[in-house]
Amino acid sequence: MLKNVSYHISVKTGDIPGASSDSKVFIKLYGEKAESGKEPLLVSDNDLGNYFERGRVDEFTLDMMDIGKINRILIGHDNVGLRSGWFLASVQITVPVQGRQYMFPCNRWLDKDEADGRVEVEVYPSEILPIEKLINYEVSVVTGDVRAAGTNAKVFMQIYGETGKTELIILANRSNNFERGATDIFKREAADVGKIYKIRIGHDGTGIGDGWFLESVTLKRLTVKAKEPDKNNKKKKKSDEEEEEETKVEEVMDVYMFVAHRWLARDEGDKELVVELIPDGESDLEENTYEVRVLTGNVSGAGTDANVFLSIYGIERGDTGERQLKRSNNFNKFEKGQVDVFTIKAIDLGELKKLRIRHDNSGASPSWFLERVEIVDLKESTT
Repeated sequence: MLKNVSYHISVKTGDIPGASSDSKVFIKLYGEKAESGKEPLLVSDNDLGNYFERGRVDEFTLDMMDIGKINRILIGHDNVGLRSGWFLASVQITVPVQGRQYMFPCNRWLDKDEADGRVEVEVYPSEILPIEKLINYEVSVVTGDVRAAGTNAKVFMQIYGETGKTELIILANRSNNFERGATDIFKREAADVGKIYKIRIGHDGTGIGDGWFLESVTLKRLTVKAKEPDKNNKKKKKSDEEEEEETKVEEVMDVYMFVAHRWLARDEGDKELVVELIPDGESDLEENTYEVRVLTGNVSGAGTDANVFLSIYGIERGDTGERQLKRSNNFNKFEKGQVDVFTIKAIDLGELKKLRIRHDNSGASPSWFLERVEIVDLKESTT
């Protein structure tokens, strides 16, 4: 799974009368290393229902072997259906693992009764753009084997490493995921963050029976290490092939295991929907608790009914991610002149450097006069 490459294909149908097609569309990719077969574009990522409709963009992902840099594509259809003819505007192929985006302008009919009558065409890229290079992660999530352990909520994750953090990763596909006792495996493309020191995983609390008993998470990724040169090779002059042999690299599988064995539910355990976990066997990091005191100003109309969110950032070790401030010491939160106290648990951030606080502008009276925020690091007893 990790060695496969995801090719994200956006197909734009032209915005002219009769451009739509009912035919089955296929694509073939020709690369420097290899070529694909004729791959049918059957199930779209953006779920637009009818595919290849006038003026629309349909998105597909092909997961297959690495064919190298793409030289050209072949795209066409089977010419079957009431409206078989098709006006293809363009194709865009994004390959994050390569750090490249390919643009293929077409602007032509693929129709037996139009232009040259062809229903397939070879196209060369007009432009190859550099994009952020990502790597593959394999994420295995084990839901516990306890009563009502499964969830229908949206599950997300974020990975933190020595060189940064990934974007929020949504763990979803077309299967019914996170059922009791099940293991769900996902392949995701995200930034290379170096050696991983923590993950944050949770869900949004939506759906019927949203509570979730998370057992464990396993992360795998391939990293590249340079092979040691052959010290016994004492030839004075090396050929190009020998030079290449000496600079060869090898792929190594990194595996990180995170044990949770806990509820992420509003009515179980600590009632949190998000948890931070460190790799099994890493003992130098530990969870810390931050007491957050939010003081609403003492001016007319200062209170808010909106949902409030907070992120805390450390100098040394990342951030808490955005957390909703839900459970206060007061039943009615963020009222005029009031101090609301919350607790946030996270892997120790070290010395704090900043926070971000916001609301979502919801509710009857969303406007808010915020006086100040105090954060108490309960481990260090500092405010």
